[in-house]
Amino acid sequence: MGSCLIRNCRESGYILGFDRDEGTFIRYGKNGSDPFSNAIGPELLDIAITNYCERECDFCYRASNRQGSFIHLEDYEFIMEQAEKAGVLQVALGGGNPNQHPQFVQILQKTRSHKIVPSYTTNGQGMTDEIYGATKQFCGAMAVSWYEPYADAQEVIKRAGAYGIKVNIHFMLNKLSLPQAMELLEKHADLLESVNAIVFLNYKPVHSSDALCLRDGYEIKDFFEMVKKVKNCKIGFDSCMISFLPLMGDGLLKETVDFCEAARFSAYISENLLLYPCSFMNDISGKGIDLRRHSLQDGWRFGEEFIKMRERLSRPGAQRHAILACQTCENYGMCHGGCPFFNINRCRGELTP
Repeated sequence: MGSCLIRNCRESGYILGFDRDEGTFIRYGKNGSDPFSNAIGPELLDIAITNYCERECDFCYRASNRQGSFIHLEDYEFIMEQAEKAGVLQVALGGGNPNQHPQFVQILQKTRSHKIVPSYTTNGQGMTDEIYGATKQFCGAMAVSWYEPYADAQEVIKRAGAYGIKVNIHFMLNKLSLPQAMELLEKHADLLESVNAIVFLNYKPVHSSDALCLRDGYEIKDFFEMVKKVKNCKIGFDSCMISFLPLMGDGLLKETVDFCEAARFSAYISENLLLYPCSFMNDISGKGIDLRRHSLQDGWRFGEEFIKMRERLSRPGAQRHAILACQTCENYGMCHGGCPFFNINRCRGELTP
């Protein structure tokens, strides 16, 4: 499989370029405007291959635990066949802790056999020499979650480096974890030299309290001031953090930012083969599309929740949590109102009926 791909997405009005080795991704609108969505199918699939996790963290948005189930290898193969037809380029494997799937190496192999680049996030448990070797051979990148006990993440970073694997740190930001985030940036300079990037993920109150959600204030502003000073690795944010990014000021390259890609360029599939626009809808929405009954492309194009999500992201003030100020905000062109599903944005509105 060649390293670089150029695709003319005629139905969607843009051209994309993707470097399978480096992960660089570019979309160029043919009419000069920013591409809004892919009309044919997702470019990225977020797939939960298990809901098993030994950690059982109380903030986990999937409430993953030791009783979690695993996707069948035959079902994963079935998904990959549909994904290749739909033009999927990348798969992010998650869970639970995905690398503890008993057939994880085969899953990585099967993903690549369908010309799709896999990546995954581990909590550090269950990593073996075989998995590191397969990661180096098949994956575009891997990430390790950063939370106590930090020794697990540090060991993954060390061993990944020995294998020459590009590794990122994923850090979940909420009101309580902000001090730990700043400590990571300030006191672990040597460690950060060994990673590709830190990616900060906004907390989502699915199985836990919304009192932990980030709020505007001095603490979050101090955090972003510290982020701007980091030089020893790259810093990234998930799209759920986008409403906070204007706090970066001139420290932000706006051309590197895209708003929520759910139902526009990405989708989520649960270990039960249910398709959703976003992974955080899995445990709060009963409207997942059963891929045993409907194709991936039909779900993408005609699924009710996919159509609703694209509508929410296409016009100001259409979020589930209406933020009327979006209609006149100078930052709307960048953030499009932030998260369209959860009230986790810097600018907050009232819940609409």
